[in-house]
Amino acid sequence: MIDDSQEITDLISEVLMKKGIDVQVTNDPRRGLERIKEEKFDVILLDNHMPGFWGVDIIQTLENENILKDQKIIMLSGADFTHNEINDLVKKEGVKDFLKKPIRIDALFTAISN
Repeated sequence: MIDDSQEITDLISEVLMKKGIDVQVTNDPRRGLERIKEEKFDVILLDNHMPGFWGVDIIQTLENENILKDQKIIMLSGADFTHNEINDLVKKEGVKDFLKKPIRIDALFTAISN
């Protein structure tokens, strides 16, 4: 999980771990990008709005390096996105879903399991 908010990563990690899901977290988007390049994750929860380096920047970098298609990324955002912007993101091979914050736990589990 990559999100600059420690509070959010702590909360979501706790919920996922209670369901037996192993969670790795970074609150630094650039470190998160490096970890994606170094390791293979079953699912990546990726916040969009982070200071200095956004989730869409991570998506673009992975796409440019031809490794986005090998990922299962669920974008998270509290910011307003248009329907077209969301569709454009989830059309990218490797981006599987987009969840609006505050996240409903049932929607999160559904996105992870799909």
